[in-house]
Amino acid sequence: MEETRIKYRKASKSSSVLSMLAIQRADKTQSSLQTIVGIVNSMVGSLCLVLPLVFLNYGVISCTIIMIILGFVQYNTCSLLILHLKVNEIDTEHMIKRILGKPWMQAFRFCSGTLLFIVGIIYFQLINLTLYPIITYILSYNDIEFANASEDFVFNKYSIQWQALIVFLPLSTLLLIKDITTIVKIAHYGVIALFAYGIFIIYIFIVNLCTEDISLKIETITLWSWEFSQPAGQFALAFMIHNAIGQLMKNNEKRENNSRDLAIAYIIAGMIYGIVGIFGSIGILGYDNIQDAQTILNCFKNSDIEIIIIESLFLVHLVTAFPIFNNISKYQILEVLYNKREPPKIVYWGFSIIFMILCLTIQILNIPVGVVISFDGAVCGFLLVYIVPISLHLKCYQTQNRITLIGDDDDEIETQNKCVNHKDKNSIPMFVRIGFYTMMMGIGIYNLIVQFYDIFKS
Repeated sequence: MEETRIKYRKASKSSSVLSMLAIQRADKTQSSLQTIVGIVNSMVGSLCLVLPLVFLNYGVISCTIIMIILGFVQYNTCSLLILHLKVNEIDTEHMIKRILGKPWMQAFRFCSGTLLFIVGIIYFQLINLTLYPIITYILSYNDIEFANASEDFVFNKYSIQWQALIVFLPLSTLLLIKDITTIVKIAHYGVIALFAYGIFIIYIFIVNLCTEDISLKIETITLWSWEFSQPAGQFALAFMIHNAIGQLMKNNEKRENNSRDLAIAYIIAGMIYGIVGIFGSIGILGYDNIQDAQTILNCFKNSDIEIIIIESLFLVHLVTAFPIFNNISKYQILEVLYNKREPPKIVYWGFSIIFMILCLTIQILNIPVGVVISFDGAVCGFLLVYIVPISLHLKCYQTQNRITLIGDDDDEIETQNKCVNHKDKNSIPMFVRIGFYTMMMGIGIYNLIVQFYDIFKS
């Protein structure tokens, strides 16, 4: 059997940071349980703050159906990525380079960097939305006038725009940290905030369900809406794990269980999103300021002690995670623009400055965080979720893969000039596979188009 050589290099800087997101060390194998927990922990995050409002405003049933459809579709495309990952490959990017070529790997890397760049902006918005109720609670005791968080472009009194200017400098200093290993370790404890938030969601659900006028409140709930753009875009980002799946699964002790473990992780994440969305939407039924709120925490009184606790926990989680997204996106985008060259230090500084200016601009304009989330998930994630995985499998199926050089001249190993064994997948007739992939692509294209339509309509 013909053999060829692959030359491996060390993982890129962005890939190394992504590997830190796994709960185990990169040089150790992990059990299926640890793999599943790592995937769920990376998938489920601060997006949960906006899901109850999405379910409430866009229909509990319609949102549940959209969640199931997008979860199923994105699991299938993500499984195509791990299906072709070889044991000795560094990450997903190098698997894409082996099968589709370097231009595809660079496109994947650039889109991943862009997606995480916007995720960083989303976290800046969430930091402000979470901090604002705490600050205004303090100001209310000193009779200082302040604006509603939903008000646009207010500077004649304390407002979320003034707060964005105040937090701009301290958050900017976090981007100067070169070694973010400690920050990543602290960010792992964000699961405490999510756990407390889960208890809080169940608590407000039970409390509101026990109120005397619950029957009247239930009558006001929206079950179905034909406005799909917001929930579809937000669930597209909620189930987005494609750019990090190689790093999260490469050390799974039983690699033959990769697809099963991924499916379990997606099911668990879907159940969490469903519980948060449905229970949370019922928990805030009847509240007065739902229309102006951008996260569920904005629906409650600033003086509620349980709200202050949840906001404080989430604030720590958001602040520690904030520089991580900038760090990864910076390396991924600059690795594409500078190829194998090391960018000058001024370029790194310039990248961070542009990032912070965009964060500040979007917050001053008070663009709803839900709109930014939907755009990021549906538009920036389109190539990652649909184009690359489907193209990758069709290329692998139709042609014998041409192995390319992956890195430097050191650490040469020999490998067979073939992809991994996936006979079960290839046993599906081509016309069935093409039909299934066409359906998935149609969902992705529809989601992409409605985001632009929504932006231009508003």
